[in-house]
Amino acid sequence: MDSAKRISVITVLIVIIVLLCGGCSHWYFNSTASCGRVRKDFKSEFNNGIPRDIKVYNADGKVIMEEKGKFDIKHSSRSLQYVDQNNRKHNIYFGDNSTVTVDELK
Repeated sequence: MDSAKRISVITVLIVIIVLLCGGCSHWYFNSTASCGRVRKDFKSEFNNGIPRDIKVYNADGKVIMEEKGKFDIKHSSRSLQYVDQNNRKHNIYFGDNSTVTVDELK
């Protein structure tokens, strides 16, 4: 095989590989829920949070705390941490008799 033919075969293979990678990336970024979560995480990280409403309910279902604002939230099994717009860190610790909801505002 001469070198011109070899170069054209390699070029065609590279183009096919790039198109396959591009197609897979397009599908992943536009058709999967996990990528939607990744995009939302990036948006929250780079925009200093997302507008959200945090509510804490007691065992009777009564709201005992509510805060609205732009927050970036981290959570573990029994706590929720966020930094408010005044750059103050808040920790909410909850137990078996309380419920915390975090809703994204539009």
